[in-house]
Amino acid sequence: MKLAISFTGSQGQRFPAPDVSRGFMLLFIALANIPFWLATTHSSAPSDAVDTAWLWTRTLLVDHRAYPLFALLFGFGLATMVNRRIAAGTRSYLESLPGIEAGREPTSQEQAWAREQATVDARRLVRRRGLWMILFGAAHALVFSGDIIGVYGLAAAVFAGWLTRKHRKRAMAFSVVVTIAVITTMYAMGSHVAAQGLTAAAAMQQGAGESATTLLSYVSGSITSWAGNSVATVLFSMVVPAMFLGARLADTDLLAHPERHRRLLAAIGLGGLGIGALGGIGYGIWATGGTLAAWTSPLHEVTGLAGACGWLALLALYAGGPTTDGRLTGLRRLASAVGRRSMTAYLSQTFLFAAVFLALPALSGIELHLGEARAAGIALAVWLTTVSLCAALERGGHAGPFETLLRTAVARSERRRRLPAPPTPVAAPADPVAPASAYELVR
Repeated sequence: MKLAISFTGSQGQRFPAPDVSRGFMLLFIALANIPFWLATTHSSAPSDAVDTAWLWTRTLLVDHRAYPLFALLFGFGLATMVNRRIAAGTRSYLESLPGIEAGREPTSQEQAWAREQATVDARRLVRRRGLWMILFGAAHALVFSGDIIGVYGLAAAVFAGWLTRKHRKRAMAFSVVVTIAVITTMYAMGSHVAAQGLTAAAAMQQGAGESATTLLSYVSGSITSWAGNSVATVLFSMVVPAMFLGARLADTDLLAHPERHRRLLAAIGLGGLGIGALGGIGYGIWATGGTLAAWTSPLHEVTGLAGACGWLALLALYAGGPTTDGRLTGLRRLASAVGRRSMTAYLSQTFLFAAVFLALPALSGIELHLGEARAAGIALAVWLTTVSLCAALERGGHAGPFETLLRTAVARSERRRRLPAPPTPVAAPADPVAPASAYELVR
């Protein structure tokens, strides 16, 4: 396998941990999304002991843990792209200055100017990418109202400036505000559901709404639900705090060189999953037929970020650091192939789920009645199908078609901007300390 190169530029090794983590993350996403299809198509069946065991596993380790993991990796990817674009752009702007080709060293003011222009370009890139992701998400929502691409696109477009200029204090303050909003909102919702005495299955069916009678009603209901949920998810979930945390990881080598931090990552992995599991116990009681306490909803949501961090740490340890020849083998190679085509794999999951839960019953007249464990088996089969698809693309040397489409759209929609004039260097008078050829800036 050839040395993988990052999408963020023609230089720089693509480290295996983020890609391998994305590949396995998409399995968690499939497992987390399957309840949507069961509820929407009314395909669920009464639970047995195996279903109950799986419900406990999914609640403690997957639900509200998969999407924060997605957000961590999304933030990491954005920040990596920003760092490399700013570095490459700064070099390009400096090389365009007069006298540089002749060997003149740029002044500190010129370096600051070049870096500022590169930062502005990076911010525009992140925002443009985010806006296109919103459009991709809207198209995806025609079939699947639980789309998350638009949510991350909205977060990128809104916070592009904070990400490129590394406003960490602002990001931390906003994350605290969002966490408080999550706790308050989820507690109110939990109190309402508890007062009604709804079971988890009934609440899920209520959230899914009535079955659509026509294709038009399904599509219109799906896109409307997606639009409202996207804004609510940015403001009232742990997605944005997770994105900021992932962006911060890009300035460390925890994911680039996990082999250097084995003890720390093992502690984060076990501790994070432990906190996430403990935080989900109350919610698990409700999911398996017990009563809901109001405090369990916010606790389950907030500790989901800890669980996501735990998964990321363990997956990074499994992926390991870069090798001298850039080769991956076995399951790591397959997971990396999926991770580098994560949008294609994610959208393919929806097409496959729609084929199973919408097209197949409509064409065959067979109604699906699946328990939770069997539905999880379908999710696993769907993920394995996407693994096969991405492996075939890898063997052929092809990028994911939706990644290619996004890159093309982002590149072609770029618009030139008027650059401010660079600082003008002029020769300074000779003095005993500085040579006659020294330069200083005149503003």
